Amino acid sequence: MEQPLKITGEFTQDPNICKFHLEEPIVEEWTLVFQSVEDSKGSPLIDALFAVEGIETIVVEGASLSITKNHPAPWQSLAPEIGKAIRATCGPGCIPIHPQVIEALRNLPMDQVAADIQKLFDESINPALASHGGFVRLVELRDRDVLVEMGGGCQGCASARATLRYGVENAIRRVAPQIRELIDVTDHASGESPYYR
Repeated sequence: MEQPLKITGEFTQDPNICKFHLEEPIVEEWTLVFQSVEDSKGSPLIDALFAVEGIETIVVEGASLSITKNHPAPWQSLAPEIGKAIRATCGPGCIPIHPQVIEALRNLPMDQVAADIQKLFDESINPALASHGGFVRLVELRDRDVLVEMGGGCQGCASARATLRYGVENAIRRVAPQIRELIDVTDHASGESPYYR
C-alpha cells in the first residue's frame, strides 16, 4: 500500500505566511512566485492551492512552499485544505508545476535586472533597513543568480536571514522574477554592531 505524502507545516515570524515542507522537491534550482492563478500557466498544484479561500501568494522552492494568506482564518483551519491540494497534485507520476512556468522565466531577458534591483534597493529596501542602521548591496549578477551583501546593523543580525528571505528576496522577485537564486555573500560573523544579537 502506498504511503501518503508527508507534509510538515512551519509557522513563520509573519502570521500570514506559513511554510509547508515535502519530502521530495517540487522544483529544482528555481524559486517560483505565484501571485495569482494566471501565473500558474495550468500548474495543477498552484491551481489547487489558489482554489483554497484566502490564499494570496505561493512561493515554491525545492521541497518547500511558502503560502501567504489574506484571510482571518487561522492556519490550523486552512491546513487540511492545503494538505489535500498538495497531496492531490504532488504524488507519484504528477507534474505539479507546468514546464512552461520555468521556460517562461528562462526566456525573460536579464539585461535590465541589475538596474531594476539597484533601483529597488535605493528607493525601497535600503530606506526601510536604514531605520535599523542596515543596508543591502547588489554585489553582482552571476548568470541568473543574484549575489547580495548586507551591512551595517544587518551584518550579523539575528534577523538578517528572515529579512533577506521574506523581505528582500520577495521584493526582488516582484521586479525580477527571472532570477534563479538569491545568494547572501555577507560575512555575518564579522558584524560589529548588529541590530539584534
